[in-house]
Amino acid sequence: MESRSCQRPAALGVVAIIAFLVLPLPSNGEVFCHPNIFGGQDCTTPEGHSSSTPKGTIESRPNIFGGKDYRLPSGDRIESHPNIFGGQDFRHPDGHVVECRQNIFGGADCL
Repeated sequence: MESRSCQRPAALGVVAIIAFLVLPLPSNGEVFCHPNIFGGQDCTTPEGHSSSTPKGTIESRPNIFGGKDYRLPSGDRIESHPNIFGGQDFRHPDGHVVECRQNIFGGADCL
C-alpha cells in the first residue's frame, strides 16, 4: 500500500463500523492517507485515525482502556475495549454492546 499526504476528509453521513487497519503514525504533524475499499480514504494523523466512505467519515482515537473511541458522521460515539476472547467489545450510545471475537481467518466474528 502506498501512503500519500492529503487533507482530512469531511463528514457526509452515517457509516457502519470501520474495518481495522494498522498504520504507522506520522511523526511531525503530517496527515497520511490512502484509498480504502469503501471508495474513501483511510487517514492517519498524530491525533488518531479516520476512515471515509462516499457517505461520511469515522474518526478513531486510542482510549485508556486499550481500545478506541469512534466518532461517527452523525456525531454519535462508540467506545471499544478488549474482551477476554482476544477481540473487542463495542458500546453504542444507547448502551447496546457488540462483542467481537477473532476468528481463524484473521478477521472477527461479532454478535
